[in-house]
Amino acid sequence: MPKRRILFFLAAVVAVALAGIATRATNNDFSFDATELKDTKVWNKVNAEPYRISVAVDLLCGMPNAKAYEPYRKENPHAASFITVYVNNTGRDAMFAKEVQTFPQGSMIVKEKIGTRFEGSKPLVYTIMRKREPGFNPDLGDWEFAVVGPNGKDIQGRGKLANCQSCHKPKRDSDFVFRSYVKSN
Repeated sequence: MPKRRILFFLAAVVAVALAGIATRATNNDFSFDATELKDTKVWNKVNAEPYRISVAVDLLCGMPNAKAYEPYRKENPHAASFITVYVNNTGRDAMFAKEVQTFPQGSMIVKEKIGTRFEGSKPLVYTIMRKREPGFNPDLGDWEFAVVGPNGKDIQGRGKLANCQSCHKPKRDSDFVFRSYVKSN
């Protein structure tokens, strides 16, 4: 009996170690710096003016981190945020197409969430969708989701995030992407 427990323990340690190696390997291939969003050679601003999102979406969109929202929510606890959406060049054609298209692998969509519509409003959070290789997340079109803190660099969560997937799952017909903020729609 003790040998079985030792073997089970060793197998669990090896499994955790291998999972850690796999996680580190995938973390290395993901970087984001919000200051680069202004580089029009790489990023395309999708909506000219900040787009107001509903209170329900506002609360769901991002990692559960009430501290980041404290100053904003003290002013108006029922306020909804505004978003500005960016798409990289890889996903540009699919985003701006008149007919819905499947985004190609490597597409990245960044949503910059701000508390007010006014120029210079500081970001509350960034949410990112990145189209991965086939089989990464087949239930959601192989999209990976990430939440990046207000400084534009600290990854707060990444992967098949349940809160992101629950909102995007009903959008199967549009490759799981909301496009209500695209002017041509």
